[in-house]
Amino acid sequence: MIVITAGINYAQTATTVNNGNWTNPFTWSCTCVPTPGYAVTISHNVTLNTSFAYTSGSITINAGGSLIQDTPTRDIWVNGGSFSNSGSVDIRFMLVQAGTFSNSGTMTMRAMANYLAFTNSGTIQNVDSLYLTGAVTNSGGFLNIDSITSAGSFVNNGVSTFNQFTNTGQYVNNNSLTFTDITNTGTMLNNDTITALNSGWNLGFWSMVPNSFFLVNNGFLNDDNVFHDAVFENNGRMSVLDSWYNFDTVKGVSGSFLVQDSTVNYGTMMQSFDFCDLTPPSSAPFIDFNFGSVASGITWCVNTSASENTMGSVEIYPNPATNQLYVNAMGNAALEIDILDLNGRIVRSAYNVQFISVIGLPPGMYFVRVANEQSNWINKVEITD
Repeated sequence: MIVITAGINYAQTATTVNNGNWTNPFTWSCTCVPTPGYAVTISHNVTLNTSFAYTSGSITINAGGSLIQDTPTRDIWVNGGSFSNSGSVDIRFMLVQAGTFSNSGTMTMRAMANYLAFTNSGTIQNVDSLYLTGAVTNSGGFLNIDSITSAGSFVNNGVSTFNQFTNTGQYVNNNSLTFTDITNTGTMLNNDTITALNSGWNLGFWSMVPNSFFLVNNGFLNDDNVFHDAVFENNGRMSVLDSWYNFDTVKGVSGSFLVQDSTVNYGTMMQSFDFCDLTPPSSAPFIDFNFGSVASGITWCVNTSASENTMGSVEIYPNPATNQLYVNAMGNAALEIDILDLNGRIVRSAYNVQFISVIGLPPGMYFVRVANEQSNWINKVEITD
């Protein structure tokens, strides 16, 4: 009689039982050193003292567990299987090329390249170079990212702070996005608050929905000098604290622009948005240098001064402030007053009042935004002890 048995292959498992090095067998329940293909579960503090690459199996770091490199030379390559972090990870490089990836804990890396769809509900931080493709959904934080290229789709429902930001895919901002500089060749959709600590350049399509806000501390350029099809559609509010340049198309039916210094138009300004140059020429169109076309439906907010504490018909004083900031809105009603830090985050708000307390805010530079349904004003203030 011949007996035939069916073999079933199960992934070998390794679960931490102690704190220790990855290569120490006594760290693991199997009393072995996990190799590629193992299903690894980490609930203790594991020191990654070797780089690790795998095409099958998994690494799962539970809440309270950690995977921390012993020297700044340890890398992880996920080319199949899965990687899931709910604890803490600190490594040099991470390449996620195939399989599945998720993060609900804290990850610190020097560089990361990701080619998968994944969800981040934790924190990915202090990354020098970050490349993302696939579909990324962020409900946590991408914090202190030096250089990022987003080439897939990125939906930001949390907080993102970048230094140099290049978007070649589709980026949808539903919460708070802050960067130093941006180059957009793809699609940017802003549904909430964006802050450029320095400048912005749009070569693709940029859309601002009603009630969204975009603050630019330096200059903004809308120009595709190759295909000449850059479009900036503003139905929200945009404030530029230096210069604004348009060489292609700017449009909107309910938006507003406020520019403190130079305005230059070589392209097309379409539809019916409101444009406010705080240093305007003496006659319409109130643009410093206009060599393009301007639609008749555009309205103009004309101001004669861009002094430090007076912006249009709103005065904000004293500056510096210690206890309170007073707002003289010259008869404007239904005012919203927001104090923003230099990352664009609202740190204090008030409604329909003539002053707002600054007690308890750390000393430093802030922005004060005053808005009603028709217009908005913004200015820098200093808060001192």
